[in-house]
Amino acid sequence: MIESFNNHFQQICSNLNSKKKVFVLGLSGGLDSMTLLYLLKRFLENNKKFEIKIFPIIIDHNIRQGSNKEACQVQNLSQQLGFKTTIKKIHCKIPSGNIQDWARKKRRDILCESTYELSANLLLAHHFDDQAETLFMRFEKKSGLDGLRGMQSVTFWNGILIIRPLLSFKKKQLRSFVDYNKITFFEDSSNEMLKFERVKTRYMLEKIRKKNWPEISQDLYNFSKINSTLIKKTKFIFTDWISQNIFIDNFGAGRVNYKNLKVIFEKSNLLTINIVGKIIQTVGGKQYPPKRRKTYGLICSIFYNNHKNKTLGNVKIFVKNNFLFFIRENRNISFNMNIKKDTYYLFDGRFLINSGLSGNLIPSSTSDLNTISKENIFYDYKDIINNTIPSLQTLEGLNIKPHLNIINKINVNLNKNNRSFSLYLINRVLV
Repeated sequence: MIESFNNHFQQICSNLNSKKKVFVLGLSGGLDSMTLLYLLKRFLENNKKFEIKIFPIIIDHNIRQGSNKEACQVQNLSQQLGFKTTIKKIHCKIPSGNIQDWARKKRRDILCESTYELSANLLLAHHFDDQAETLFMRFEKKSGLDGLRGMQSVTFWNGILIIRPLLSFKKKQLRSFVDYNKITFFEDSSNEMLKFERVKTRYMLEKIRKKNWPEISQDLYNFSKINSTLIKKTKFIFTDWISQNIFIDNFGAGRVNYKNLKVIFEKSNLLTINIVGKIIQTVGGKQYPPKRRKTYGLICSIFYNNHKNKTLGNVKIFVKNNFLFFIRENRNISFNMNIKKDTYYLFDGRFLINSGLSGNLIPSSTSDLNTISKENIFYDYKDIINNTIPSLQTLEGLNIKPHLNIINKINVNLNKNNRSFSLYLINRVLV
């Protein structure tokens, strides 16, 4: 297992653009993350040629009694291995229902914040069995094509490169590694509570495996790989079509050729739903594209019911001059962010922010920006668009307009270009 992991992680590190490799590791103290921690320690000892820094982050949800003591024990174990390890507590009120989903989102947000602060990549310890459970749950929820890819070994999400180096390893392999190396780990009692969706799914998969489908987890994993390959090939085939028919502006607005999109829809509504959903996700700043059913209803309404003005996922969608426009609504936008210089932030789910100056975000006005020229295809909507983009008010009280750019691929270098305040739109259409 060690050799296989080393080869895989070495390939990942070699593919990263920057010479200096910085990683945040989500460390829960469970079997999975402790296995990854020890494998990374071995990797660092055997690969001195890579300039690698790893910062484990422990999230204390404050849900279970004794969670603080356990977090400190995990921190001590990690520090004994030579890692600078931080505990981050969640202090907000615990909800009465859907606690696991709440905890997952809070954990993700804190890990992402830490990743932005360090300009790092994020390491997570999901494994083969987690993938099977995730796919099974998504099948039940009738997820779209992207959802049925499952988790990816390397993926680009909200401007962060997320790496799951254990995704091809089964839990029994991790268990053998831990037992053989006498590694201490901590069991979370909630992993045995059937009231939680993932635990219930794990129990159901085990019943199916024993009853009549012993290879269900392997088949789900294989399906994920095939579906990922299919999506990659489909996107490659449609790259030219997308570049000729879809335009995403640095300001966060989108436009699509109406007639050509309708032709695609009449040939494949599934592909069209995927394309439109990704545009809405990009322009609206949502974590995921809208539900397939809602996107399908929107497309049918626009193409066949002459409803030319619609709203979905924080986005105004309308037809004008044979084009379908996507404009971010001026609502549900929080400008209340303190910005530290040389640190990355995610704004409105759409833009990565980096600034050479500290300060506070404030709403922009047309007079602040007014950089949408008359030649720009979105000029008629400049007032709406400008009001959805932040300016920076420095600690000295100066108002700074943003330099706008766009990123749409893994391993992109965010070049500051000596600009004091930069916004990078995350274009998810081709990711």
